Parts: sequence; structure tokens; C-alpha cells
Amino acid sequence: RKLPLGEPAMRLPTLSAAVAACGVVALLGLAALMRSPSHPSADELLLKIHLRAHEPYSPPRNMYLWWGDTTNHRFEGSGEHIRHLLHMGNIEGGEWRDPMFLGNNGVATFRSQRFRRISEACCSTIVMPPFEWDFPVYNVHKVIGQRLRNYVANGNMLVLTGGIMAVEFINTYFFYNVELADGNYSPGPFHRLPDVPKALEAAPRVLPQKGVAVTAVKKESLPSGAQVLWGTPRSSAVFQIKFCEAESAMEGMPPVKVLPRDCPASEKAGRPCSCGHVMYIGYNYQERYPTRYDEVLRAAAEILAPKYPTLKSASGTSTLRSTSGDAHHAHGDDGDSERSDEAEEAGEEEG
Repeated sequence: RKLPLGEPAMRLPTLSAAVAACGVVALLGLAALMRSPSHPSADELLLKIHLRAHEPYSPPRNMYLWWGDTTNHRFEGSGEHIRHLLHMGNIEGGEWRDPMFLGNNGVATFRSQRFRRISEACCSTIVMPPFEWDFPVYNVHKVIGQRLRNYVANGNMLVLTGGIMAVEFINTYFFYNVELADGNYSPGPFHRLPDVPKALEAAPRVLPQKGVAVTAVKKESLPSGAQVLWGTPRSSAVFQIKFCEAESAMEGMPPVKVLPRDCPASEKAGRPCSCGHVMYIGYNYQERYPTRYDEVLRAAAEILAPKYPTLKSASGTSTLRSTSGDAHHAHGDDGDSERSDEAEEAGEEEG
């Protein structure tokens, strides 16, 4: 309509004023956004302060991985999970190969000249994935069984994972009587005990029972020299046993097993002990997703790494049938032949 003469301009429709007000508000908001700092606020940082940065991982140079016929090499298998977790192996000829694999390509590792040299040296670690079908069986009183015990007693560490078969392996070759938890089940959770090895201090404080994937043992059945690392008041899911040997009092006989508490007496008799450790991790590693037990396994592989102090021996620093050089130098391909051992192992199958 036509405005009469003299009517004030403020009586125009308010639409133009509303549009102008919105424009002013938008400009003020844009200016405030441009003045705000580009760095996140303190509250935002608090949400991420406890997240650890990703760091590349490489296995210790003195660690071997058991890759024999008893290991599940399938894509979803426990052995493949552990191989991937430890970042070992390269694809060659359609299979995983690594100079630090033991038992690869069907080689009978414990009967090889290579393992003989490894067993006579100090300060290496062998990680054995879960035995899902069976475990290597030899006469425990003859050359191969003795060599396996010599390996541990010469200051090395044997890390076994899995469940019932790993416990049976320890009992068979090291003459123990470790018993499974009542009903072969412990609900957990398993708490870390104090005074664990330095490398394990960064591992989780509490480990869960994951369905029935964790096989625990009775604490009361653990032998002299055992140390519970993670456990409940009655059971343990992760433990290690100090295993010691000394030269036999009878000349020409193999070394004999000595309880750690008896090592001072053996040393006074002129036969000092040489000790190593057998570690058991009761998780079966069949789940493909990351778990807390992954960190425990990596930490266990680092215990004898050069950057950590070695575990204390019970008495003395002697080795049994020791040779010069470190164990990690003994991984050449020339050690896979069994010809040099045929004579001394001629009676192995007969037993």
C-alpha cells in the first residue's frame, strides 16, 4: 500500500531487519571461530593422555620360534597368531620362513646338530605355540630328552603356551607333577604378583579368563623353584620354574637334575649348578583379536633380551657342555643335518 506523507520509515515490514540481524550473528560467529586457538583444549587432551603411541616392534635377536609339525600353521591357527604377534617370518616358496624358526620344513629339531649347539650355549629363548594335536615325543632318559633339559639348564628359557599338552610336556621332560586346576577350569581373574622379572612389569596387572581359553594349574602342585607370575589364591595361569642341573658325581654320566634349594650344597661338593627357566602361559591364542595375553607373551620373549638383566642363577655361573659364542649365532642352515648325531642316537627308537 502507499504510505501517507509524513509516516515514519520504521513502519516498513520487519523482514529486512530480521535478515540483517541474522547476517550480523553469522559474522560474529565466524569471527569468534577464527579467533579460537587451533590446538585442542585441555579437556580434549585428557581423553587421550593415557593412550600409548604406536611403536614398531621387532623380536629379540636371541629368540627362536618353534615352527614344527605340532604347530597350527593355518591362517586362523594359534601358531600363525603367535608368529604374527612376534613379527617373524617372510613368505618364501608359499610358506613362512625365518632363520630363527625351529622345526621348519619338517626338520626334527631336537635331533639336529643345530639344536645341539643351541642347547650348549647360554641366554636364548624358545617360544613354543600351543600343541593342538600332539607334542614331540622322545625317550626322556636318552640323548634328546637330556639335550632338552640341558638347553634350559644352560641359562636359557623355554616358553610354552596353550593348555593341557603344554603342562604334560613340562611334566614329561622335566620330571614334574604339575596338576591342572580343579575341573580343568579356573574362573579368574588372575592378578600379577610382585617381584616379577623386569620385562613383565609393563604387562597388564590383571589377566581375565576368556571362556575356557585359559588353562590354569594348582598352586600347591608347583615344584620347588617355581614362581607364580599371575594367579588366584588357588591357581596360576602364568608361572615359571627354575630348573637346575649339575655334573653327575659319577664320571661319564650325563648331568643330573638338582632342586634350586639344593644348589648351595651341590656347589660345596664341587658340582656347581647351572640354571634356566621354563615358563608357562595358559592361554591358547586361538582368538584372532588382540588380548592382554599378547603383551604377556611379548614380554616373556624379552626377559633374556640383552637390554634386560639376566635372571639370577641359584648358584654359580657354570654351564653344562658349554661352547663359546652366543646361542643366536648358531642359526646357520648347516646345522639342520642329523648325520653327526646318528651314532649317539642309534638306540633312541629302540627305547
